Amino acid sequence: MSAPPRLSSSAKTTSGPRSTHPVRERTLKFSIAELPVAIRLPLAAAAMIFLAAVASTQAALFVMTRHSERQTELLGQVYLDGLSAAVLPYARTGDAAAIEDALRRALSFHEGIIERQVGFVDSRETVITLARDETGTPQPLPGAITAQPAGVLRRDDGSVWFWRSLQIGDRSYGKVAAHLDASGFQGDREWLRWLLFFADLVFSGLCAIAGFFMMRRIQQPVTIIAQRLYQAALGTPKPIEAASMPDENSSRMMFHAFNAMVHASRERESMLAHMAEQQRKADLGQLAAVIAHEVRNPLAGMRTAISTLRRFGDQAPTRDETLGFLDRGVDALGQVVDATLASYRPQADWRPLTRRDFDDLRLLVEADSRARKVTLLFDVALPESLPVPALEVRQVLLNLLLNAMRATPQGGRVGLSARIGQASLLLAVSDTGEGIPPSLARVYEQGPDGLEGPGLGIGIVIRLVERLSGRIGIDASPQTGTTVTLTLPLGSEERQS
Repeated sequence: MSAPPRLSSSAKTTSGPRSTHPVRERTLKFSIAELPVAIRLPLAAAAMIFLAAVASTQAALFVMTRHSERQTELLGQVYLDGLSAAVLPYARTGDAAAIEDALRRALSFHEGIIERQVGFVDSRETVITLARDETGTPQPLPGAITAQPAGVLRRDDGSVWFWRSLQIGDRSYGKVAAHLDASGFQGDREWLRWLLFFADLVFSGLCAIAGFFMMRRIQQPVTIIAQRLYQAALGTPKPIEAASMPDENSSRMMFHAFNAMVHASRERESMLAHMAEQQRKADLGQLAAVIAHEVRNPLAGMRTAISTLRRFGDQAPTRDETLGFLDRGVDALGQVVDATLASYRPQADWRPLTRRDFDDLRLLVEADSRARKVTLLFDVALPESLPVPALEVRQVLLNLLLNAMRATPQGGRVGLSARIGQASLLLAVSDTGEGIPPSLARVYEQGPDGLEGPGLGIGIVIRLVERLSGRIGIDASPQTGTTVTLTLPLGSEERQS
């Protein structure tokens, strides 16, 4: 028995000299995420359709290939059935010449699959092999035939070795082997595989293109809505024209809902504009009422000064003091207007608080105190000048004193005290009225005529105290009246700028 040949393959490899020069690579940086959603989504759908079609076809090709291989194996086993039937009678008698003659007769008939070589290995491993080649020189049998009782061995050239034992019961008479040429089947199978592969690529590509445009058509309503929403975010939203609406019912409902939202947004903007106009008019009315309320207080003091001047104008000291007060009253009117406007815009002018401001306050409220028969008490223990805004402090104290006058019955007392605390100015306005009820100070919620109103005076007080970073406190009881305390931090004259 000749030794089986060793199958070997060689490949000629050529390699050129490795270049040592640097190679400049130009890379095109592109990200799918940079594409708009209207393109990305159809592309994703087209890619999924293409991959699904290719994958399903390749799976079918894989199953078909495996089935074809099993059919080839089954055909080989059928061939071995006929070869075994021809050789077995001579193998049982050990007639080697008859076995060789039976193998030769098997080679003389072929239809479909062509056998390249047949062989027989007896129990003593004596090999009888014949080839179809014209030279009649058979190749050595593969070593797997002697090592294994049965099997299949495929070669790279498309041929297949089949072998199995000739066994009756427990006795084996040898092995029959056949080298069949299945390259024709394999070539047809490969041709069919490539044909199906390219046909699948074309069909999958067409399906992907159709899916892309189908998704674009389905996504078109959403794209239009997205564009209109983006335009609405940059400006005034506009409704979608009827000509741009699709025929599909659910999409038309979405477009109608968007148009309803646009109309509601326009109505809301119109309402907000109307409310803003109403609020502007209300603010102007409030500003006018504040100015009227605050201006008439110094006017009352100036009226008192004019009455004093008429009665005691022949006395030089009284005349000079009254004329000076009138001059300061005129200045106070302008300051009142500036202070009122300061509630709506930053205050530009600034001057320190002086003792003269408290004298002016006394003169401003004396006429009201005499008319109401209320005793006015001032207790001011301050230096000549303090680093706090004079105009704001005058306005706060004037409002508090006048409101205290209105809250105090005849024969009562209204007092003002001023002291220096720890880096702060301590002010207190007290009265002997009925006190503030639990529903908050009605006195401070009264309008300029003493009737229930919008509380313009207390609004100015609160805003001015907040601007001065101060604190306000109220102590009230029906027995002792009301005391309003103010704590204002002392600043520096740098605030004049």
